[in-house]
Amino acid sequence: MNSLSLVRGKPLLTVRGLRKSYGAVQAVRGIDLDVRERELCCLMGPNGSGKSTFFDCVTGLQRADAGTVHLDGVDITGWPMHRIAHEGKMLRSFQKTVVFTTMTPEENLIAAGQMFDFPNLLSTFSPGPGSRRRVARLRERANHLIEMVGLSHVRDQNAGKLSFGQQKLLQFASSLMPEPRLILLDEPLAGVNPVLIERILDSIRNVNRELGITFIVVEHNIDAMMSLCQRVVVLDQGALLDQGDPETIMRSQKVVEAYLGG
Repeated sequence: MNSLSLVRGKPLLTVRGLRKSYGAVQAVRGIDLDVRERELCCLMGPNGSGKSTFFDCVTGLQRADAGTVHLDGVDITGWPMHRIAHEGKMLRSFQKTVVFTTMTPEENLIAAGQMFDFPNLLSTFSPGPGSRRRVARLRERANHLIEMVGLSHVRDQNAGKLSFGQQKLLQFASSLMPEPRLILLDEPLAGVNPVLIERILDSIRNVNRELGITFIVVEHNIDAMMSLCQRVVVLDQGALLDQGDPETIMRSQKVVEAYLGG
């Protein structure tokens, strides 16, 4: 079965002709990619294949040399990362896990949501009823997400006392606070023990199913990605090598040769 038949809905992210070079090194070489609403898409490839650079250019951390990026029909080509993030439709995670260690999970999530739910700096610190209503909404959403990712039993602990995997889950929940349409996850399973790996995968599935959020995931845990994603996109030397459903990709000889050491 063609993987594209598994994914319905209109394209949420459309990338055309994306290119980025660092001196003589062509990190991304003319990539075209559509990611549809509610899709679980995995981006794979050997080290140096262009995955991180692709993420950087799509999310505005790096400016592409050529190509276009459209998000939900809006041309965001060349937008800086802070502008893209402030729009709230697309967010990304980084490999480094960062939480406020002296704050509880609820306080971490409320802090993550404030920059999107408060119109300006003054309103953030205003004691008025409008501010109280916004904080109440943030608290309600924070506690719903804490339950969704399975952190209810540690909700009263400071984040610094959580395990590394629990902090990863907390960071994941923080990215959900502004209610984005699309999240790019950069190695969400790195350094996590097997039990919490399953919890993180279940959290991604639940959020995708219940909240309708689209995901693009870069991850080196091949087995986990094959069980999670509907479509696997493989890069090699900065170019799109192949794409398809997990079963098709695992049988692809060119993928085996480029990535799996065959």
